[in-house]
This record gives sequence, C-alpha cells and structure tokens, in this order.
Amino acid sequence: MAKKVSKKRKVQSQKQRTNWVLIGGVIAVGVIGLFALLFLSVQETAAPQTASLEDYCNANPDRCMVKGNENAAVTVVEISDYGCTHCRTYYTQTEPLIDARYVQSGDIKYVVVPFALSPATFQAANGGLCAGEQDRFFEYSTAMFSQYDDADARERSGILRAAAAAGVDAEQFSECLNQTRYNNILQQNIRTVSAAGVNSTPNFFINGQHIEGAQPFAAFQQQIDALLGS
Repeated sequence: MAKKVSKKRKVQSQKQRTNWVLIGGVIAVGVIGLFALLFLSVQETAAPQTASLEDYCNANPDRCMVKGNENAAVTVVEISDYGCTHCRTYYTQTEPLIDARYVQSGDIKYVVVPFALSPATFQAANGGLCAGEQDRFFEYSTAMFSQYDDADARERSGILRAAAAAGVDAEQFSECLNQTRYNNILQQNIRTVSAAGVNSTPNFFINGQHIEGAQPFAAFQQQIDALLGS
C-alpha cells in the first residue's frame, strides 16, 4: 500500500513540475514580448520617422521657411548651415539664379529646414528663425553668407549685424535671440534631418530627388525643368 501512495505522489509531483515549467515559459514569452515593445517604442521616440522632409515641413509649417508658390508642382527643400563653406558658395552663386528663374516666376515652392550642423552655428540658426518671425528669414540668410569671412560672423555681434542688414526690427529680434525660443524646434529639425539620412550640408531634395553639395545652377535647372515639363 505504501508503494502505491509513493507512486501516486511521484506522479503528482511530476505534474506539478510540468505545470510550473509551462507557467514559466508563458511568463518568459510575455517578458520578452514586453521588452520588444518597449524597445520599439524607444526607437520610434529616438528617431522620428518621416516619409520625407517635404512632408515634415507640410505637417509642421512652424518649423520650416517657405517662399514661392505654395501650390507649385515642384518643391525644392534645402538643408544648409551658416558655417558651411559650400553653403556660402551655393548662396552666393546658385541660389540667386534659382530665385530669379523659378521662385519669382511662381514655378516652384522653395522650402528651407532651419538647421545647425554643430553647436558653433546653433545661435545663428536660432537667429534665422527669429528673423522668420518678421518674414525676413531669406534676407537674413543672404546677409549671413555675405559676411561669412568676418571673424564674428556667427557670434552674437555678427548675428545682430546680419539681422540689421536683413531689415528686421532690432529690439524684437534681440528679445527673440535672448529667449532662445526656437531651441526646441531646431533640435527637432536636427533629429528629423538626421533620420532622413542627411549628415552634411548643403543638401537638397527636388520633389524627393536628392542633390548633394553646392552643385552648379545647371544641375538644379536640369531636374526642375524636367519636372516642370519644360
């Protein structure tokens, strides 16, 4: 009789161990699944996913600067930096030709994502957004690149000088700069540009077609005219 009880207890013990193994497996799968969800959530937060920089600007008009025809069939998106030599070349040689040929005629929508490639140009980029409050962003950019070689070009004195040349209200601009009110927007722009695979300046997207570097006017003309059907 004692042997039968011992055998019964052995069977029960084996069943209990089996149940605990099953329960442990379910818990393990649940924990792994939870960590996977958390990881994906962190990844999405760290690197915002955007279909394109054009879509980003359309969805966040307060973070980008626009000139030209809002309803144009062709959109040019620019990413540049006020401390970038090649950006200066583009702004002094190519941008005025694009503006005269395509922006003023209403053939394109021209969009800039305010951006800083390094902390050294972050304040200058902030100044661009402050100038944008007064609809003088593009004039400010022209002034910044015109004084590119000045020793203080991207310091506060140079930024204020460029703003004055752009025709902004000095008091309003200075207050905006002091408040660094666009820091968060600039940081978001930097993250979004990086997530789009851009890590140098200047870079351009013409209806999503990529142009890298300070290419001559002919390179832009070829793509824009093809899209316009010219």
